[in-house]
Amino acid sequence: MLASLPHTIRSELYVIALALFLALAIVWIWLRRRKAPAFSEAQQNAVPLPLSFSAVGYGKAFVCWFFLFMRTFIVRPGLYTLGAADESSPMLVTGNYYLTVFLLARRLRNHAVRLLIIDTKGINVWCSAGKGQFSASEIADKAAACGLLSGEKRLRLVLPKFSLSGVNLGELRKHRIIPVIGPMYAKDVPAFLGQEKHSNQVEDRVDFGLRARAFTALPTAVQFFYYFLGVYVISLGAISPAVVGIATGLAFAYPMLFPWLPGRLFAVKGFWLALAASALSLLFTAGSLLEQLPLMVFLCATAIFVGLSYTGNSAVSNYTSVRKETARFLPVVVLLYLVLIPLYRFF
Repeated sequence: MLASLPHTIRSELYVIALALFLALAIVWIWLRRRKAPAFSEAQQNAVPLPLSFSAVGYGKAFVCWFFLFMRTFIVRPGLYTLGAADESSPMLVTGNYYLTVFLLARRLRNHAVRLLIIDTKGINVWCSAGKGQFSASEIADKAAACGLLSGEKRLRLVLPKFSLSGVNLGELRKHRIIPVIGPMYAKDVPAFLGQEKHSNQVEDRVDFGLRARAFTALPTAVQFFYYFLGVYVISLGAISPAVVGIATGLAFAYPMLFPWLPGRLFAVKGFWLALAASALSLLFTAGSLLEQLPLMVFLCATAIFVGLSYTGNSAVSNYTSVRKETARFLPVVVLLYLVLIPLYRFF
């Protein structure tokens, strides 16, 4: 507990937390201020993709992953080529989130393909489709701007399957675009392109195994570390710095334990995570149930909050059900945090 620490240690902890929060805030604000440049006439013709696989390129990809749930680096929308691509080479469409383009291009650097990169405001395919930014109209507009829809010839275009939640295939066909449903993951695209005929990948399923969840676990933990570090700093050290570690731990544990947490709703899974964490606290730390009540309330509120946030961080959520779940459980989270105010002296 913070109250049991000497005043000098409390002050040093707060200074460290303040410095770290300000440093992260500067990086956060700088990254969020990056905006996708406007599409220009100079990009109408296909040009080699200006993306490097050097240390700088991998560094940018790492930053995109580390701050996975915010806008970071982007690729200018336009028509690009990989390898010795020409007008007969297959054409794929994707968003302009740097990590998406980087991972796709890394898999295809030995293939002759064309990439139509549309403006998704620096957001990945799944999220931008859910928000209506990866859409049929955006694809048609960029294709027309690049001169791909001139004449009577129909354009055959491979779409990532993750984009189908936001793309109206019928609308694409009205623009003389033949949509082909491609694989969900970049790792499967080379084998898909190697087929004699590019058939719709209707059997593809979302892989949300341990590797996929681990990919989101650390960025989720970073996200909540930043949030609650800010809460600690804003409180001027009045609350325990343990809240930062607890929230970060819950945010990391939730994705890793996701399949084994009971319930179908994300918030309900968060409640069960909080219950398990509370039981461990009662077993391995001193203090009665009454004394640990504030901690249990904090665990419950934060774990449900993590669950609601993870609806947008996973690939197994549904936009309509997410809105309903958020409207139902977010007031519960707010109420639980408000209950903590009169109990803060115990935490």
